[in-house]
Amino acid sequence: MDAVVVDTNVILVAKGMADQAWPACVHTCIERLDRIVEGSERVVIDDNWEILGEYSDYEEDGSTTAARTGWGFLEWLMRNHENPEQCVKVHITPLTDGTGFEEFPTDPALSGFDPADKKFIAVAVVYEDVHRQKVPVLQAVDSNWYGFREAFSRNGLTIDFVCEDNLRLLYERRGERRAKN
Repeated sequence: MDAVVVDTNVILVAKGMADQAWPACVHTCIERLDRIVEGSERVVIDDNWEILGEYSDYEEDGSTTAARTGWGFLEWLMRNHENPEQCVKVHITPLTDGTGFEEFPTDPALSGFDPADKKFIAVAVVYEDVHRQKVPVLQAVDSNWYGFREAFSRNGLTIDFVCEDNLRLLYERRGERRAKN
């Protein structure tokens, strides 16, 4: 069975909580989460609730989306996070200064990566070390990630940009705004 790491923004897009996501992107995120819930992929998380803690921040947000979207996924995951047929837990080690995890690559090209997102990469690194198999990190519309795609690749990381056309446009627009300032 395949496994995936799910960045929080995939869930938020599926829940309709990301205005920058195109309708096709929302649909794609819903489909990916449904595939997990239906059992064709397992979710990889850490054993210290770094990821589940972030997910749970969005558990009861008053969203009115259908049950099989992001909310349904969160509810399913909270019920199944201890089930090894649905969820794989790995151990990641937080740095004492709170800026990331020991398992995050030390490549200087990744030094500007968002510390809050390093847990997803650290989980993917540990999963590969333990299971001798790459695991993709699902990413929807966080253009910061897109800017690091070459560094991720150099470090042997697989990022599945599930809304790549949408994300590429967001990344280009971000670059244009920075160039003007």
